Amino acid sequence: MKLTTCTGIILLWWCASFPAFAMEFKDFNGRQATLAQHIGAGKWTVVVFWSHSCAVCLQETPLLTQFHQQHRDLDAQVLGISIDGQVHKSKARQFMQRSGMGFPSYIGELRLLAADYYQITGEDFRGTPSYLLYSPSGELMGMQVGALRIAALEAFIAANNLD
Repeated sequence: MKLTTCTGIILLWWCASFPAFAMEFKDFNGRQATLAQHIGAGKWTVVVFWSHSCAVCLQETPLLTQFHQQHRDLDAQVLGISIDGQVHKSKARQFMQRSGMGFPSYIGELRLLAADYYQITGEDFRGTPSYLLYSPSGELMGMQVGALRIAALEAFIAANNLD
């Protein structure tokens, strides 16, 4: 496993080569989906783990929505995964409406998502928001816990695009 450090102004991305992992979750209508279905399709994929009670998530969702809308037809997409589980599904839906979430989002059980997160990253899940960044070929390129600077994300993608 290759591990190198990439830095942004405030961000610290740990760049690593990990195989895509079939993390499982559901859409808000109850249909099963996997992470592998959403990555490696020729676009960068920003996966954000969020919760209905996360104040930083509420602040960042409009910025992520804007990023998704600007990039989805070009080179990148955002995929949301709520850690709220079925017990707080209605609160998660309310969060999506309140925040104006404009990117696809799913919901999973924290216990299962945390175990999958560990298998993907080798790190314990530490809370929301947490991000995984996948290359267009589906390679895990970075992870971030806490607030994300969109400008640093865009700079990282631009610096690592092979086009």
